[in-house]
Amino acid sequence: MASLQKLDTVLYEVQQACLQLSLPAPSGVYDSSDDNALLMGSVVNLAGIMTGDAFDWQSLRKEFRITGDGIKTAWPLPADFSHFIDGTGWSFAIRRPVVVVSAQQWATVNAWIPKVTISPICRIFADQLQFITPPQAGGDIVIEYLDANWVIDEADPLLFKQKATKNGDKPRFDWLLMVQAIKTKWLEHKGMNTSAAQADFNERLYQLTQHDQMGQVLTLSGPAPGGFRYLDNLSNVPDTGFG
Repeated sequence: MASLQKLDTVLYEVQQACLQLSLPAPSGVYDSSDDNALLMGSVVNLAGIMTGDAFDWQSLRKEFRITGDGIKTAWPLPADFSHFIDGTGWSFAIRRPVVVVSAQQWATVNAWIPKVTISPICRIFADQLQFITPPQAGGDIVIEYLDANWVIDEADPLLFKQKATKNGDKPRFDWLLMVQAIKTKWLEHKGMNTSAAQADFNERLYQLTQHDQMGQVLTLSGPAPGGFRYLDNLSNVPDTGFG
């Protein structure tokens, strides 16, 4: 499976973290009787959650699609749900964005405004995606969300899960970032200074997030081809005398 990030096993990442912390590198993690190896196995899962929450990784993004029937107003969240990606909800039927409201806004709309809305209004309530009015019959609403399953199973590469339990399990994050997260969480557990390890994690995180998403190149001459040319010596800026 192709990946922008370079993945490796839990065992390898724990071994690298131990070596960098001047600890003996274990030959196993979840099948070990060594206290430090077992602690590292627990820390891996803390590090995975820390890394997953640090950014909306494109490799973990999925679509939650519902189809209205004109009656139903709530749908259970996916079993692998972590959180929705803000601003990605759209109704394909009416070509309008999904409007997400707070509990207070929901109560206000529900009590005072007639339940005829231009855009679908929703909230997360009781582990369901709830709409204030039933979505249009036959109309699809799609929202991107982040997969909570951040681990690839050792035995089945098509099985994703929310915890590492085997030496050969692979976190779905860059192995170097995971090593730095493991070190940070281990030092934190031991009550030691985490500033250097956290700084290394933040620097690697910044490097990866620049490549994990696409962006347009900023230009003052307008998009190519065509587009309005804001500053251009061929169109509206003289060669000299403008400063």
